[in-house]
Amino acid sequence: MQHPKVAMKALFITAPQKWEILEVPTPEITQAEVLLRVGFVGLCGTDLELLNGKHPYFSTNNASFPMQIGHEMSGTIVQSMNPALPVGTQVIMDPIVGCGDCEGCKNRATWCQERVEIGVRSGGPGALAEFVKVPVGNVYPIPQGVSLRDATLTEPAVTAINGVSRIQATGGRALVVGDGTIGIIAAQVLAHRGWKVQVAVLNEVSAERVRSLGFEPVMPHQMESISVNVVVEAAGTNRSIQSTFKAVSAGGEVVLLGVPDKPMEGFDIADLVLREISIYGVLNGPGLYNEALELIAKGVIQSSKIIDQVFDFTQFGDAIKLLANPDRKLPKILIGM
Repeated sequence: MQHPKVAMKALFITAPQKWEILEVPTPEITQAEVLLRVGFVGLCGTDLELLNGKHPYFSTNNASFPMQIGHEMSGTIVQSMNPALPVGTQVIMDPIVGCGDCEGCKNRATWCQERVEIGVRSGGPGALAEFVKVPVGNVYPIPQGVSLRDATLTEPAVTAINGVSRIQATGGRALVVGDGTIGIIAAQVLAHRGWKVQVAVLNEVSAERVRSLGFEPVMPHQMESISVNVVVEAAGTNRSIQSTFKAVSAGGEVVLLGVPDKPMEGFDIADLVLREISIYGVLNGPGLYNEALELIAKGVIQSSKIIDQVFDFTQFGDAIKLLANPDRKLPKILIGM
């Protein structure tokens, strides 16, 4: 067993739009946990909402400052008491930790009202640090041939896979609304399963990016004429969700992957009932991490078409600035530890 240093550096959000790197004690583990040396951390829209203090978890008292963020990560085990997870094993992390006792947990941890989401909810210290401790049941070994860098896409990938797997229709045309990381992965998985995929975008820069990925872009002015049986919403804004429900045809299915930061106004429930629209809300993808890693290993999920840049831990400000720029070349920004 390796013994990491007593103190480590970790990044804390201290107030809206404010952060600092502090030296804190390295976590101590129990038999039910492993300690990981963090390799890479992915940044996403959730991290922007946490940084801005606008994530819905603030209004429900499930998030508060200061907080240590980072929920998409890959790393290497440096301490373990579990023979199945020896020191040196490269793994990814499922950030959802249920209480293990409630009715929700008997089905999936995401249904647990008392769940911790590492780096997001209920104070679970995140992975923007040199080391992070994770329950044994929440780590998955990375298959041979998949790099720590590419494996960081696993957490957003399971959300996309879960959403696509909820669809009851077996093929045809599908529209993905949003060309961020989860949207692009959802498009790649849909195409792999035989769907003809279009991706709704906001501007020509995004359209060009979508074309380079092999998908047909749909511009805002074209949305009025779109009518498809399946729409996967992955942007998480009120505007994008409204567009989603206008684009789905009668009897169609809507998969909601994005999480808006405020309640939606003018939501016409009657229209959804009268047109018999099926709606699936999706949070994470419990049980799908190995499948996601396999799709990354096979090249179905193409990291070269998703990961834009890797920043150093100390360049968090530059990373966030690029993450907030809708004109960046590719959607995913990583922090390399």
